[in-house]
Amino acid sequence: MGRNTLTYRQRLELELCRWKNFRRALFREEREAFESLVGQVYRYAHAASMYPERDTFDLLTMSGLLSHEERLRILERELKMGMKLDARLAP
Repeated sequence: MGRNTLTYRQRLELELCRWKNFRRALFREEREAFESLVGQVYRYAHAASMYPERDTFDLLTMSGLLSHEERLRILERELKMGMKLDARLAP
């Protein structure tokens, strides 16, 4: 028997296809940011595929938010480490 429902990746491709005019209207730098976000969304396809009943845009949004949260935590950790180093070097 073949699959009778679309996979999450297929649904994501369809959703992103609906956003192509929006993407085209962005300035180059904004388009690069958009493409970067889309790339990050694909990193969470394994988790999103566990929720076939959820709206694809909801899953896309949560994946993007999770990506940003991870990046913020990394930056905060690096900033704190840098601050500790500076405090040790101060006279």
